[in-house]
Amino acid sequence: MTTPPALPPKPDSEEEEKQASFWSTVGRSLLVAGSATGRTLAHWSQQAGQTIAETYQAIDPDVRRHIAQLPLMALTYLSPGFRKLESKPDDGHRPLLFVHGLGGHSGNFVGMQLYFATMGRKRTYSVQFGRLEDLEAMAEHLRHCVHTVRTNNQLEANQSIDIVAHSMGGIVTRLALEDPETAQSIAQVVTLGTPHQGTHMARFAATQHIVSLRPNSAILEKLEQQIPWQESPVRPPLVALWSHSDVLILPAEGATLQGATNIEMPSYTHYTYLLHPQAWNKVYQLLEE
Repeated sequence: MTTPPALPPKPDSEEEEKQASFWSTVGRSLLVAGSATGRTLAHWSQQAGQTIAETYQAIDPDVRRHIAQLPLMALTYLSPGFRKLESKPDDGHRPLLFVHGLGGHSGNFVGMQLYFATMGRKRTYSVQFGRLEDLEAMAEHLRHCVHTVRTNNQLEANQSIDIVAHSMGGIVTRLALEDPETAQSIAQVVTLGTPHQGTHMARFAATQHIVSLRPNSAILEKLEQQIPWQESPVRPPLVALWSHSDVLILPAEGATLQGATNIEMPSYTHYTYLLHPQAWNKVYQLLEE
């Protein structure tokens, strides 16, 4: 016959009974504590979530949109850096030079350049300022780039190029145009969110670049002689795109230039010009006109 399984031994001492009772009590206590902790964490999470949502809603919508676009802007920095300003086949359009802004990168225009290429305008270039320390040095570098593009594409004396400049790049472009030879080499300029009159946002930092963008800075006072902007043999037509939603230009009208063609772009942030196909098409159409 099969021997029945042995039963677990009974506690054979008072000490074992005490230990069993102790661990039973500990188990029940942990269960109660865990339940209470769970309720506390759930309540805390709900309160934290509500606070975060309320805080987010309290931020100005234009600021939220600027922040939301930052990851996309970051991706443009992954594109290849400065490329040589080599000769490119004539595509029936003037060569085009893109000029980036403060803390920018030549890759900021990669989307716009690809869009222009699909529209048949492939002779485009993008400047890279690198570690140049001030706007005057950037302007001198831009003059060199203009000369290089013209020379490498074997342009005649009466042939010129276009410039599209974002943010601070528009101020650098205006400085470069102080040189008559450079000015005569430019057919037209389009600025995108450029603080032509300065921006009070530049009060939040004190680097040499940013100080130059403050209203009444030495650089902007120097450029006062260009105002009102008028087309002339030594000054190309200029179109300034600006937006009330651009929170980096304060006041927003600071991106307009007296005497130039100023076009408001409703709901555009400071980065929409670089990221949205609608903006790329607007710039393309302006250059074609």
